[in-house]
Amino acid sequence: MTSDHVSRPPDLVTVVVPTYNGARFVEATLRSLASQSHDDLEILVVDDGSRDDTVGIVRRSGIPTEVLVQQNLGVAVARNRGLARARGRWVGFVDQDDLWRRDRVRDLVRHATSHGVRAVASTEHPFALEADRQALREVGDGRHLWPRDWIVEGEEAALVDSPSKSHGAPEEIGVERLLEGAAMLTTAVLYDRETALSAGGFAPHARALDDHLLNLNVARIAGPIHRIDTADLLYRVHPSSTSTVSPMAGPMLSAMMSVRLGGIFPDARRIGPNLEHLLRELPRTGLSTADQLSLLLASAPPGTRARWMARWAKGTIGRLRHRRAR
Repeated sequence: MTSDHVSRPPDLVTVVVPTYNGARFVEATLRSLASQSHDDLEILVVDDGSRDDTVGIVRRSGIPTEVLVQQNLGVAVARNRGLARARGRWVGFVDQDDLWRRDRVRDLVRHATSHGVRAVASTEHPFALEADRQALREVGDGRHLWPRDWIVEGEEAALVDSPSKSHGAPEEIGVERLLEGAAMLTTAVLYDRETALSAGGFAPHARALDDHLLNLNVARIAGPIHRIDTADLLYRVHPSSTSTVSPMAGPMLSAMMSVRLGGIFPDARRIGPNLEHLLRELPRTGLSTADQLSLLLASAPPGTRARWMARWAKGTIGRLRHRRAR
């Protein structure tokens, strides 16, 4: 992906909203963007082949929005198309079901410009609809414990208008930390557009971690990503959100192995909480025994392999007993 030399308004921020069958929540998401206190905002919706009325809802919302429609090519392709189209110096991404507090863009831009950084993120605040409480419990992965706020549908605007959390010194998330595993949500980061393009954009081949590979490359070429603890990314927890860990274990561990062996980043096995969790999930992935063992041996740091092998064997035996009992 290449950059261009178009002169860009210095204060313009582009927000890209990739959508796919997002009719239930997309209007609330757009209204949170339209409520931003930062004046110079461009909203781009890139629809990834929705089969519901997502595009119609966006166009009828009355919110100034440019809509791009493509066949179903995946969220990374949709994000890259928005990145290429963006007119702003700064580009952020928000999922079709999440919200931003009204001062989020203002605070991120202020921090980035005052600290001279080319990527800045914020912490998140999980919330859910009261009507989804029982369904969240029934999913069975503990997501009913994630929300900090339970609201009634229609109360999203009050959440958006609530003040951001005050923050102290930023956390600096560099290459060393990102090599330990995912460190932030996809929609947490506001990027300098030229930097995101130089870093290659989102990786279409990398399921559920296209943003993590982008963040690794951004940190490598531009320095650590600053994260401010404002809790102004309002992350919606709902039964159909793609938060299941097991399907991500294979793609994430194999991608991190290729990063480590690719000759660009330090060749050192680092295991943070995210990768530890994924290693524990290997017996539940459905991957072949050979693939699971290969990923485990390639990912576990020297001196810890015996412990991880024992844990993997225990988990595998437990899964087999569970299947036989059924």
